[in-house]
Amino acid sequence: MMNAAMPLFAALDRLKADLDILRPLAPEQEQRVMQKFRLDWNYHSNAIEGNSLTLGETRSLLLHGLTAEGKPLRDHLDIKGHNEAILGLEEVVHDTRPLTEQFIREMHKVLLGEEHYKPAHTPSGQPTRQRIVPGQYKSSTNNVQTATGETFFFATPEETPAKMHDLLTWYRQETETPTLHPVALAAEFHHRFVSIHPFDDGNGRMSRLLMNLILMRHGYPITVIKADEPTRNRYLAALSSADAGDPEPFLRFIIENVEASLRLMIRAAKGESIEEPDDMDKRIALLKKQIQNKEEFGKASWNLLTQTRLYDTTIRYWLEDLGHEFARIDSLFDEVKIRLEVQDTSHRYFEGASGPTLSKALEFATDAFTNTERLISSVKLSFEWRRFLSSAIPFSQGSYLELKFDQYDYNATAAVYEYIDNGFGCKPEQLYQAKYRSSTDAIRIHGINQQLASKVLDLIETKVAEADSSPS
Repeated sequence: MMNAAMPLFAALDRLKADLDILRPLAPEQEQRVMQKFRLDWNYHSNAIEGNSLTLGETRSLLLHGLTAEGKPLRDHLDIKGHNEAILGLEEVVHDTRPLTEQFIREMHKVLLGEEHYKPAHTPSGQPTRQRIVPGQYKSSTNNVQTATGETFFFATPEETPAKMHDLLTWYRQETETPTLHPVALAAEFHHRFVSIHPFDDGNGRMSRLLMNLILMRHGYPITVIKADEPTRNRYLAALSSADAGDPEPFLRFIIENVEASLRLMIRAAKGESIEEPDDMDKRIALLKKQIQNKEEFGKASWNLLTQTRLYDTTIRYWLEDLGHEFARIDSLFDEVKIRLEVQDTSHRYFEGASGPTLSKALEFATDAFTNTERLISSVKLSFEWRRFLSSAIPFSQGSYLELKFDQYDYNATAAVYEYIDNGFGCKPEQLYQAKYRSSTDAIRIHGINQQLASKVLDLIETKVAEADSSPS
């Protein structure tokens, strides 16, 4: 196999030598080509795994922080996590320390972010949810069914630590005493890693990140495997051939992609265009869509139609996500009470049913915001945690989020307080202000909710510390 690929390696070596002569690139050229590589890599590597964001939406998210209407929050978080992992790789490319399992696990944490759940199926085929813990090796089997209906078996959870140790030992030996061309080394590491499938999620993206780390450490540019159907099908078929004992198709596939990246880098070094034929068309289409959205929603005012649409796109998500973040705190107290209040433009207050879970509050919110006769001026979601678990530290705590709706924009305030007289007198903090629009700033909202939950924990930790330091 290596002999058959020798002419291809020779072509790569010539291209790399041409690029090395042109290095270092001018700062503007370097910045231009790296931005393209990052955007393409973020989009295609996630799209191969089923991420729904388009290339234009990925560009808008990473360059401008804009989220895509109707697209899952998890898809946005996966793009941002992948981008953070790329930036992290670029920082360690010239690090002489060896590649380790610890580094791989830390990079997996960056890639997947916080602990979450993903849809899964039980062995009997029933739908369920699987807990994903970034940075930890898999806790359950993750075998896959091939296109022919056969099951491909990856390493079991019990086998994974030993197999990962063996993989890194092989890689370290290969770097100390090379027997493979650098591109062959990167391709084989990719295949061996995927064959282990060490994590519950993110294995494909991790394999491509690590392959690129190896390539970049040997002086090659970022190599992007495209997500278009023909390329993706060929990629998966080549991996299947390698699984069956024939690695040549996969090696040839990787060589072709590395060659394309070398040619792109050389064009950038020479100051030539690096735009692909459909890049400009996609960017123009995205601009038209953004302009249309601004025309349609930039002048939206608060009325019954805007109220319903904002609830569907933003408010319900905000309340649900805040409830999810706060639910982690519930176990520290004996009792939890969640209450929702709304005020209409006639200054009438309506309080939803209170209870230990968010469900009744959400039912009330849905009824209030979709009511075709009552225009809401504010909504307030309150959480009360009563009687801290330790009887030696007696206190209760509260927090609320309030959204107020003006003619052309709305704002969010929140407060965290020790529960005394329902929180009256606590000073709310301004968190957010925005115009009425069709898309959801989901990532920013999620970040606000996380910060609010963190402040609740800060107050709890302060109370515990005060109790620890007080005289007995």
